[in-house]
Amino acid sequence: MVRLTSMNKQGVFFKGAIVAATLGLAGCSSEPASLQQGPDAEMTKDGLVRVDHSKLDLSYARPNVNWSKYTKLYFEPVKVTNDHPADYQPPRIDKRAEGLNATYELPQEALDKMSEQFSLTVKEVFNSEQPFELVAKPGPNTLVIEAAVTDIRLSAPLESSRRSFNSMGRTYTENSGSMMLLAVIKDGETGEVLAKAADRGQGFNQWSQNTQVFNWGDVKTVYRRWVNDFKNALMDAGAK
Repeated sequence: MVRLTSMNKQGVFFKGAIVAATLGLAGCSSEPASLQQGPDAEMTKDGLVRVDHSKLDLSYARPNVNWSKYTKLYFEPVKVTNDHPADYQPPRIDKRAEGLNATYELPQEALDKMSEQFSLTVKEVFNSEQPFELVAKPGPNTLVIEAAVTDIRLSAPLESSRRSFNSMGRTYTENSGSMMLLAVIKDGETGEVLAKAADRGQGFNQWSQNTQVFNWGDVKTVYRRWVNDFKNALMDAGAK
């Protein structure tokens, strides 16, 4: 049996106040990222201003920050959860086709592995060739990055839970799914929130057999894009 599944793009999910962070660069626009100006500028309750032309779905940053003084980065362990927004409607599972145990929720083992992979990606991107030092604790001239990966939406039930996993059946999807990054950047000495952001990431849109290997490759691709965007944004902000 061959099953085809398509996944529609999902909107940005915010849990309470927007929890997020990074300075984002240009998305679809070729214009550089910049804070909104004037009386109509969109601002959060804690004084952060909306960043226009961000590569992320939504970014806010504090005005008049001297980003060039930050030479060290401390990443809190990333939290990866199966949490969803209150209005989330889980996909309907065809028990006859997928089996009685089919599920779209990842087990804790997979969530822990995703958290570990995020840390590995950070170390790969911020290597010795980059102008930032990864440190083990917050301190002067340090940015603290608190991030969470949540609202994970698979485009097919978990491979090991499908009836087709132990049969000759195959499931093909346009992409493996999507997940939401929520993050916040703070000053390592004062704890002041300097920026917030949120972004939904997904792998490339190409029809492929939906397997654990294929899905894991997409996770790594999304992580690398997020961390590279953050690195490039920091370098651009520090150069201004």
